[in-house]
Amino acid sequence: MIKKFALSTFPIFYFLILTSEIYPQFNFYSAYQIIYDDNIYNNYLNSSDLINNLQLGSAYNFESEVNNLQFYYEGVFGDYKTNKIKSFNSHKIGFVNTHLFSEDFNPLNAGINYTFRNNRDEFELYDFRQLSAYINYRQSIKETNFLLSGYIFQRNEYTNFSVFSNYEHKAFIKWISNFESQTSLMLSSEFDYKSYFDKYNFEGYANEGSFIKLHLNIGQSFSENTGGNIFLIYRKNLTDKSRYVVNDSLIYYEEEIFNDLYAFDSFDAGIGFTKIIGDEVKVSSEIRYSGRFFNSLFATDLFGTELTDLRKDDQISFGIGVEYDLEKLINGLILSATFNYIRNKSNDFYYDYSNQIFSISVDYGF
Repeated sequence: MIKKFALSTFPIFYFLILTSEIYPQFNFYSAYQIIYDDNIYNNYLNSSDLINNLQLGSAYNFESEVNNLQFYYEGVFGDYKTNKIKSFNSHKIGFVNTHLFSEDFNPLNAGINYTFRNNRDEFELYDFRQLSAYINYRQSIKETNFLLSGYIFQRNEYTNFSVFSNYEHKAFIKWISNFESQTSLMLSSEFDYKSYFDKYNFEGYANEGSFIKLHLNIGQSFSENTGGNIFLIYRKNLTDKSRYVVNDSLIYYEEEIFNDLYAFDSFDAGIGFTKIIGDEVKVSSEIRYSGRFFNSLFATDLFGTELTDLRKDDQISFGIGVEYDLEKLINGLILSATFNYIRNKSNDFYYDYSNQIFSISVDYGF
């Protein structure tokens, strides 16, 4: 899918003694996005809505020639026109730092942030709190090669679903090579592990989860303003247990409530394309196949009755986006539009659906 990215900040927090002159700087970012989604719940019911989405971000930097320390805030406010109960607001505050070790700009990054999301009415069940800390380092090798490795810790708390609250650890390593043929190669591997706050001694009930992910991306520049890429992503779940809650004899699995990444094996493959027209317009598109094979979640019929087969999803998605830089009119102003189409085929009748999403965005930052 084509996605919009909000305020970019280095994920960094690193204590050190600064020996060069410091230049304080303030940054601000805002974005307004209107979205029409014809299937907001991604299921066979096809509930549609018009969503107004406002993003605000600010940062204060203490910058020197080799170091940047940043304090920042990011907020998102989503309002659903018809399904008002899905309206929400989320907030992130943090401080981040990066330090450059050489003329090749080898950066060591570290950061801490706190995120909380508030929902309305029945959806308050999904209120979320997260404390995150992370560190990563990128090393240049022979100018055209880069090695990036890092670690992320997260404390994920669901205030009204404490049974799913967990500690999460992520470690990754990534290799990037650039060739004279204007080809780039990226190989990465990642290991994710989570441990739940509350432990239970029930057969088949998970107290922890883990998976590994492998990612290959090959990019090719066809001309100065045209490029494409292909990618493969494989995720292998290392556990075969699930967390769930029971209500009125019905079972609600964590994957169904929070789209849990630890519940399935998956394989993704796709092709992307980017074209820059003049100095102002960028067109990008992507087509992707995603297959998900659930390890302990059985498919059900529309009445919630479990079937004999484990759930399996085959998904095809397509996205296209156009971005127009209005710098000549107002510096820092960008207008963009995206369209995404998803077709998810599943042996679970509830998750056999299609989805179309249209959006228009105005971004401004300085």
